[in-house]
Amino acid sequence: MASADIAAVSQRPALRNKWKTVILASLGGSLEIYDFIIYGVFAREIARQFFPASDPVASLISTFSVFAIGYVSRPLGGIVLSSLGDRYGRRVIFLVSVLAMSASTIGIGLIPSYASIGVFAPVLLILLRLAQGFFLAGELPCSITYVVEEIPARASLVSGLVIFCLNSGVLTATLISLVLHASLSPVDVVTYGWRIAFMFGGVIGLLSYWLRTSLEESTEFQRLRSHKVKRPFRTVLTGFPKQIAIGVGVAGIVNASNSLLFVVMPSYMTTVLHYAPGATSAGQNLGIATMSASLLFFAWLGDHVPARHWHRVGALVMVFGSYPFYRLVATHGIDPLAAFAIMGAVGGFVNGAYAFLLADLFPTQVRFSGIALSLNLATVLFTGITPLLVTQLLHRTGSLAAPGLFLTGVALIALIAGAGVRRVSGHVNRALSQA
Repeated sequence: MASADIAAVSQRPALRNKWKTVILASLGGSLEIYDFIIYGVFAREIARQFFPASDPVASLISTFSVFAIGYVSRPLGGIVLSSLGDRYGRRVIFLVSVLAMSASTIGIGLIPSYASIGVFAPVLLILLRLAQGFFLAGELPCSITYVVEEIPARASLVSGLVIFCLNSGVLTATLISLVLHASLSPVDVVTYGWRIAFMFGGVIGLLSYWLRTSLEESTEFQRLRSHKVKRPFRTVLTGFPKQIAIGVGVAGIVNASNSLLFVVMPSYMTTVLHYAPGATSAGQNLGIATMSASLLFFAWLGDHVPARHWHRVGALVMVFGSYPFYRLVATHGIDPLAAFAIMGAVGGFVNGAYAFLLADLFPTQVRFSGIALSLNLATVLFTGITPLLVTQLLHRTGSLAAPGLFLTGVALIALIAGAGVRRVSGHVNRALSQA
């Protein structure tokens, strides 16, 4: 055989192993995000168990406040976990975070209700949500960093695969909700059905741990072990402030739009707009499935046409279309299935592009820390408070199209941030050329 043929044959198993690593890292993230998002999916049931009130909107506000609290601990978790990941490796963060997430999720499923132990019930709920937020803070940044460093030549596609699997975890949560609501009475769902969903999350979290024990350290990190940064978080703050600001803006639109789709819309459409719960739940599942297909397509395109263009198109559509869309939803002028499908298709533009854009902003030595800081700041600013802000806007203004106004403002921020991406990015291709 010619030497070129021998080299090609020897590279095939290595490439297969890299793709196996990418898939395992991505699937683990999908199992872990389930543990976090299931709270929002069962917000109405949790509200009745832990925050009983005569006004259902007031009860939802309390529940979404605790949902937001889960994001308060994320900046600290992101700082601690990403700094450790940039100094000692990505693999250990994968294993520690999933065990802690599983324990917190099981704990939430076992907390007695307010009627049983009074104020201790919401206190325990808050503490466990803080723990979930802390350890989830390193999950998504670590997954993005890991896969981009494994196959930098397909960085847009593999980082999009992480987000695709993340959406699969959310889809699993909504499907569990659909099954429980279909098989149990409304009273039983409130009493114990939602707890089944949390216990299931704990079990699949342990499965995620088992999957990740076979992972090795990322190839690019191993290559640069001798050039590690001693204080990666400080280096990111002092050396890459513009990249952090751009990263927050780029990720913000994803966080806000996904929070509306995953968390706000089910309660908003059933509690405020009085859509049928069954149609709303089915529509949400369709919307998440549509987004998953859409984002994977645009992630694939991002390896051929710069990902920043697809992100910009998605932001423009949201700027001009969000308010008219939510007015249509508020007046029951659109079928729930069609409404969620539109949200999913448009969301795919930004969801398929942002993970690569974040990774491309930072060099290998501080990539984990840079992604984690940008992503977790965006999460605190645009995800954790989105349900609370939108609910408050609905409550105070009386405008049923308030979510559209909120999303328009966030999309404008994303457009401004996206305009600066090209000037400070290019680190993935730079590392690839040096390999």
